[in-house]
Amino acid sequence: ELEGANDVETFTIDSSTYAIVTSNVDDGVQIIDISDPENIEAKDSMVDTGSLKLDGARDVATFVIGSSTYAIVASRDDNGVQIIDISDVDTLVAKGSMDDTDGSLELDGARGVDVFTIGSSTYAIVASEDDNGIQIIDISDPNNIVAKDAETDEENGFDVFDGATDVDTFVIGSSTYAIVTSRGDSGVQIIDISDPNNIVAKDAETDGENGFTILNQARAVDV
Repeated sequence: ELEGANDVETFTIDSSTYAIVTSNVDDGVQIIDISDPENIEAKDSMVDTGSLKLDGARDVATFVIGSSTYAIVASRDDNGVQIIDISDVDTLVAKGSMDDTDGSLELDGARGVDVFTIGSSTYAIVASEDDNGIQIIDISDPNNIVAKDAETDEENGFDVFDGATDVDTFVIGSSTYAIVTSRGDSGVQIIDISDPNNIVAKDAETDGENGFTILNQARAVDV
């Protein structure tokens, strides 16, 4: 399941190193054992069956809860996310999912995703290109994920979310932040996500302003 390979994340289980690749044409994910870089090996894969949220799979992030390893996939065409238990790379298991069926969430065109922890809880933040915004999700229980705060462009001080494409999180001091790329606004938006129920806009910058000269149609970001 590698046609239209779009994003990749690596993870380790015991003494082995693996990659999980999203495919937005095959509408799924492929696990690869990369422990021997000279001889990489295909492991299990998973594709959209209609009941899963993997149609147009774009971005992926991995996380660990207890003794299990999981992936969360942002699926643009399903307007949602899918949790997958990847602890056994030979037998992937679908867990909780979420989509914007009634328009109450900011998941239309879900494109970028990252994972962060606050206290004993694990969260995901999703950048949604068509909703021009972001959605926080509590993924502490992978079988029962819960929507938290969300924001959209031109609301509550969030000025650079048009066509939100990617997101990454980072910690400074006791605060947790996210940086989001905006293709439509040609810029980036910083968010304080320390309280997942009440996220707060921080600085934002756009192409051609304040010395930022290479942000036209910004798409991807890393910290």
